[in-house]
Amino acid sequence: MADASPTAALSPYNVFWLVHVIMELPMGILAFISPADLPVRDLTPSTVLLARALGAFLIASSISSLLMFSLPDFLPGKRAAAVQLLLFHAIVSSIYLQLENDVLHVQLPAVLANSSYVQEILSKVSMSSIVGILHGVLSLLITVWWQATIPQVKGAAQMAHAKSQ
Repeated sequence: MADASPTAALSPYNVFWLVHVIMELPMGILAFISPADLPVRDLTPSTVLLARALGAFLIASSISSLLMFSLPDFLPGKRAAAVQLLLFHAIVSSIYLQLENDVLHVQLPAVLANSSYVQEILSKVSMSSIVGILHGVLSLLITVWWQATIPQVKGAAQMAHAKSQ
């Protein structure tokens, strides 16, 4: 049975905060500082503007994720931020899974590009599908965290109710 006290240790599923940072911070910095280097085709001044705005969001959400990681799981602000990331990654997953195959132009590092295993995967699955799947997996991990930490939320609510009486 899970510990229902609000002082319980952080859920191991909290790793999703750091996975978000690893996935999004490099792309956010690139999009904000040098949007012309993004691995997409046909960038216009309008899309550069949108890319920079998205980059700013990714940087901000990565910084807040670093701060959220160590906070207690029952805090409403942490849970609200988790919902925001859940929705973001679920929507982005859907976008990438519906993307045309020739939109992304990703050049893999030589160690990966020369791997027969990686080449075999990329011959069967597009890079946009891989990115979409990664975002979907992160959405699932956030959902698992949410469900796994419900006992802590209930414990905190019970403690608050007991103190108010």
